[in-house]
Amino acid sequence: MRKASLSLPIFALAATMAVSPSVKADEEVKLPQTITWSSYTVGSSGYNNTVSIGKIFKDKIGINLRPIPGKNDIARLAPMRSGKVDFGLAGGGAYFAFDGKPPFDRKGWGPQSLRVLVYNNPDSGVVFATRGDSGVNSCADIKGKKVGTVLSSAAIESAITGGIAFCGYTWDDVERVEFPGYIASVKGMMEGRADVVFALSTTSLLYQQEAAPGGLKYIGLPHDDKEGWKRLQQYAPHIVPHTATKGASLSPENSLKTGTYPYPILASYSDKPDDIAYNMTKAMYVYFDDYKDAAPGNEGFALDRQLFDWGVPYHAGTIKYLKEAGVWKAEYDAHQANLLKRESVLQETWANYLKSAPSDKEAFSQGWKEAREAALTKAGLPL
Repeated sequence: MRKASLSLPIFALAATMAVSPSVKADEEVKLPQTITWSSYTVGSSGYNNTVSIGKIFKDKIGINLRPIPGKNDIARLAPMRSGKVDFGLAGGGAYFAFDGKPPFDRKGWGPQSLRVLVYNNPDSGVVFATRGDSGVNSCADIKGKKVGTVLSSAAIESAITGGIAFCGYTWDDVERVEFPGYIASVKGMMEGRADVVFALSTTSLLYQQEAAPGGLKYIGLPHDDKEGWKRLQQYAPHIVPHTATKGASLSPENSLKTGTYPYPILASYSDKPDDIAYNMTKAMYVYFDDYKDAAPGNEGFALDRQLFDWGVPYHAGTIKYLKEAGVWKAEYDAHQANLLKRESVLQETWANYLKSAPSDKEAFSQGWKEAREAALTKAGLPL
């Protein structure tokens, strides 16, 4: 396994734990009767994860888990930030929000005080999907094709831009097609309005496309193409090489060399009370065996698949539980402290920037980019 440097802002998905901890329901899980999660829209993997986990929580402890769908990163974080939902299922967008990168480089947003409760590191993967009859058989074939992206989704925009770069092209070489949400983009591919889109391999619509007359294909990202990966990670540093074995058209015998990042990530804001975060974390692990096979990708929530060197800090309540479970090590404290220092620098810089920021949208974003980079450089932190 590759251990990433604590100085990097985004890290390889390699710090899964080398132990098999035992999780016991040694005391009652104490949560409100109703818990709300923001997630991607109906039909997405995140929505299916939420529904399947919610059924177990209802059956086991009488808790109602309600998914609140959102089309993109902004739509999923806004109700969580306002307190209208308790937690959110985020993806790569959590990194961009924490770091104040686009689309969070706008008035009313900026760097967000996000906290992780549980990562999902599944057997599925992020894929660049196309119809079997689209004429796209490899990277070389995407030139001139319709490539879909999602408005206000930094994770998808960066991923698809990185995928194009992996293939040796830019947006100038393809036809850009914008969609209002993730599921809309996948449907757009199915209906021929886009030829290539970014997706998670376990998304239910991909199984439908697999069974459709045109069929389903993926553009692979060979792991030995070092230059291709270097180009991809210039735009999507949160994506790392991964072999996907679960999802539409995939199996251990028919795997795909592609990429991944933790998705979905159960997250909250830092002001979520420690006891609520603690008990939510505990519920996810105590009842893991009951929900792990209830929906594709649920296996990735396992305690022994957690990541301790990614780009968003853990919630204090979660750290308390992980210490009790015997899996939090002293070395993780240094990484957590490093991220909290980064958060402090970014938020102070944002507050100062707002005092004299320009009103023009483009000038505002450019000014924040310059202020952000100057502050991180002065603090000895990576950009």
